[in-house]
Amino acid sequence: MGICQKSKQYQFHFSSQISLLCLFLVTFTSLIFVGKKIKRSKWNLPPSPPEFPIIGSLHQVGELPHRSLQRLAERAGHVMLVHLGFIPVTVISSKEAAEEVLKTHDLDCCSRPKLVGTKLISRGFKDIGFTPYSEEWKERRKFLVRELFCFKKVQSFGYIREEECNLLVQKLSESAVDQSPVDLSKTLFWLTASIVFRVAFGQSFHEGQLIDKEKVVELIFEAETAQASLTCSDFFPIAGLGWLVDWLSGQHKRLHDVFFKLDALLQRVMDDHMHPGRSKGDITDLMLDVMHKQGKDDALKLTLDHIKKRLIFIFKLNLDTGALTMIWAMTELARNPKVMKKLQVHIRDHFGNNKERITEEDI
Repeated sequence: MGICQKSKQYQFHFSSQISLLCLFLVTFTSLIFVGKKIKRSKWNLPPSPPEFPIIGSLHQVGELPHRSLQRLAERAGHVMLVHLGFIPVTVISSKEAAEEVLKTHDLDCCSRPKLVGTKLISRGFKDIGFTPYSEEWKERRKFLVRELFCFKKVQSFGYIREEECNLLVQKLSESAVDQSPVDLSKTLFWLTASIVFRVAFGQSFHEGQLIDKEKVVELIFEAETAQASLTCSDFFPIAGLGWLVDWLSGQHKRLHDVFFKLDALLQRVMDDHMHPGRSKGDITDLMLDVMHKQGKDDALKLTLDHIKKRLIFIFKLNLDTGALTMIWAMTELARNPKVMKKLQVHIRDHFGNNKERITEEDI
């Protein structure tokens, strides 16, 4: 009898909890709906596609977000407001609107969104590519232009680019003689990686003791995926709800694993550069030298952590952009034989048939 009464009490208590939860959800959803209506009428916001409460338009975004947003823009307009979870996003999809945003109001819109993946990989948005526009960003950009990317410094690494390109041509010639296929994507990626590693780290990508080139390729892919991925924490940052979902799904662990791998690679590079008697001259040496010589009144203070952030920027930016640019160019030339032929004729007419190598000075 006692057990039966306790069971009834438990059922009543459980049903009461369910009723309260349903009431809370209905009230919460209604408040969001009413709040959005009031906000939209008050601020004259852009039109939005039909959305669900709480999740907004998340259910309408597929594996290719840019195409999903394009389809939504065809219905809502070239300037539309979508809600991805709790985050409002303005989508621009016309030339006129893009010019207004990227040119007229550039300073108001130039900072990138603060996402979980980019925050971790850029070590708290300290990478110049993700630092919000501010005086600090200006100082970092000034440092990069003055110390690392000035014309004199770029020219000083010209011999590395020439040596690596000559090595590539030699390997392609050997493959042509042997009539063996060439994986052009991997070959161009390794060319870019070889140049970046020698310039930034003073290490050969093919013979370096600190790196495994196959693992580096995998690490770069993981870092790009982590940086481009959107997490539940990005859409639902309130009360740790998104973080809990990311932790349960394993996304939180995957992001941190990539960060620790990148950090371990850069730490090995830094430790190697601390050894006395080591030959100097790469970008890491340059930044370490600036760090040791900086004064108390310098506007931008360099630490080992700052150097790692800049190395990540150089590492990812050049590998990704440089390799992909060449791969896309060669892909388009392979798809358009007439354009390929026209380019060959233009180069031979300009430089002559007897010139074996075209150097940077020629260009």
